[in-house]
Amino acid sequence: MRTNWQYHRPHIVANLTFRALALTGFALGLLAAITRDAPSAPSCDVERAKCIAQLIRHEAIVHLAPPVAGLLVGLVLGAWAARGVHGMFARART
Repeated sequence: MRTNWQYHRPHIVANLTFRALALTGFALGLLAAITRDAPSAPSCDVERAKCIAQLIRHEAIVHLAPPVAGLLVGLVLGAWAARGVHGMFARART
C-alpha cells in the first residue's frame, strides 16, 4: 500500500518543528545549568534525614530545574509552532 506524501507532509513538518524546538529548549536549559555558578551544597551531617532532604532539594533546584524549565518552554513553543505549520498548510490547500 502506497501512502500519499502530500497527505503526510504537513504532519511530518509539524512534528519535526515541534521536536526541534523542544530539543533547542532543553539544550538551552542544559547550557544554563552547566555554565551558571551554582551555590555550594549545604554542609551538614548526611546521616540525618533533614540534611538529606535539604541536599536533594538543593540539587533538584540548582541542577535539574533549568533543563526541565527549558524543555517545558520548548514544548510550549514547539506546540505553538506545530499548530502554525498545520495552519500554513491548510491555507495553502485552499
